[in-house]
Amino acid sequence: MKRKVFPFFVLIDEQVIPKLLWTVLLLTATQFVFSHGTVTSPASRVWNCYQENPENPSSPPCIAAVISHGTQPLYDWNGINQANANGQHMLYVMDGNLASGGRPMIYGGLDQVTPDWVATTVSAGPDTITWTNSAPHATAYYQVYITKDSWTPSQPLTWDNLILLVQTPPSAAASSVDIPVILPVRTGKHVIYSVWQRSDSPEAFYSTSDVDFGSSLSISAHKETSATFEQNYPNPFNSITTINYSLKEKAFVSLKVYNILGVEVSTLLNDITYPGQYKLVFNREKLPNGVYFYIFQVGDFIEAKRMIIHGIP
Repeated sequence: MKRKVFPFFVLIDEQVIPKLLWTVLLLTATQFVFSHGTVTSPASRVWNCYQENPENPSSPPCIAAVISHGTQPLYDWNGINQANANGQHMLYVMDGNLASGGRPMIYGGLDQVTPDWVATTVSAGPDTITWTNSAPHATAYYQVYITKDSWTPSQPLTWDNLILLVQTPPSAAASSVDIPVILPVRTGKHVIYSVWQRSDSPEAFYSTSDVDFGSSLSISAHKETSATFEQNYPNPFNSITTINYSLKEKAFVSLKVYNILGVEVSTLLNDITYPGQYKLVFNREKLPNGVYFYIFQVGDFIEAKRMIIHGIP
């Protein structure tokens, strides 16, 4: 049930007013401190359930969460945290309890293993993860994970089922944070798991977003797509690398390179291409060492691969 506040009136001495004012301010500040944030795009489980209305949710998992744990965890959508995490997330958040942030007694309704969680439609390639923080804090990092290709919604969510997409550098407090990512090729429903580690405190926050890549396969696996796309070679490389691809029919082809923050750094191809075998040479030029993603698109189908630049050009 939603917390309710009933007004009351009382006669007090004027000397008590300053003390009462400080008490009210302290209580307000305390409530503010204990409200923090969650991922609102793609919407987290708790955010979806809160938007449905905790008193009368509409999706089966949110209904079940209210039955098992009540409405209050949904009203406290911004409080899935571990006060003493200090980067040791696996120590405080156990396998199977990732969605509840290691607090199954309060947020355990979010740990349900079911394919019925409301999911945001996504596709492989550049995307953005948005944290909405009701109480901003200085940040050590945000981490964004995605479930492995082999994971299915019928499996519990575990650390071993996740791969890290990006970890941001330290940043100042902000009420809304957009994190660029490159989503890998997936099919069907998956989970994007996000961690917010404060730098001004050991406290960390956790967020679980269900996403749906649909039923389309990657380019190389889709039977109706007459295209092949190979891993660059050599990889890692220090100066230049080669990307091979082939087409069996005329198509519009795009091949772009992005850094780990999702910023486009090079366009290798963006034009109508005729049938044949092709070899593209990518020169790092002034790009720094690091991990990059290159995304190959033919029509509606997209495939992403990773390349690593290492050494002195």
